[in-house]
Amino acid sequence: MAILAAIFDAGSKETAIVYLAAVGCFALAALASPMASRFPGGALALIALGLGLWLLPLMWPTVDAAF
Repeated sequence: MAILAAIFDAGSKETAIVYLAAVGCFALAALASPMASRFPGGALALIALGLGLWLLPLMWPTVDAAF
């Protein structure tokens, strides 16, 4: 668990990649509605995926500190 907390350090490349993927999900959900309809759940699923990706780097250090 400590390894995953170190991966999502504040200035790491992995954190930037996860945030970029989240922004990509938000952009697909907002701008490309015909493309978003190809995904199961459509735009709503892309928004949920984006929110999950956005919170992932914040969640790992918190879980590591709690347990």
